[in-house]
Amino acid sequence: MKFDSHGIAKVGLLSALGVAAIWIFRVPGPDGRIYFHLGETIILTASVLLGRWGGALVGGISSALADLLLGFPVWMPFSFIIHGVEGFIAGTLAKGTGGVRDIVGMSAGVAVMIAGYAVSVYFLYGAAAVPFEIFGDSLQGLLGIATAYPFTRFLLRRFKGMKEGS
Repeated sequence: MKFDSHGIAKVGLLSALGVAAIWIFRVPGPDGRIYFHLGETIILTASVLLGRWGGALVGGISSALADLLLGFPVWMPFSFIIHGVEGFIAGTLAKGTGGVRDIVGMSAGVAVMIAGYAVSVYFLYGAAAVPFEIFGDSLQGLLGIATAYPFTRFLLRRFKGMKEGS
């Protein structure tokens, strides 16, 4: 990703879209402390289209801002780091062609997200909360991949040159 005005605008727009996807398309979990959302879709899409640094920025910014706006400020640093690393890993491994390599990148990014939140929950709430967190994050990650992959393929086919650097 180029850090010029065009690249920064892309990160800003996709980060805002990520916050909107979390804000509008969220379903609270059973205890009200967790929620499922479509933010993964935007983070994974941004990672494939913008590469590692763009994915890291969109992942970190959008998830941390959503935590702040939704009243979960304690999660902001965790979300910033976890989703930032998720975007970096997904963007590093994905090729941005709409092929299998993009699914591999998305899956690796989601695996990092699941592990990151499992460790965070362990330290915040104890070992008993970890299986529930892993289950919920796995569902959210699968939903993210299932929606991001076709969305990314559509964007790559419909808008030639959508991939960063092409």
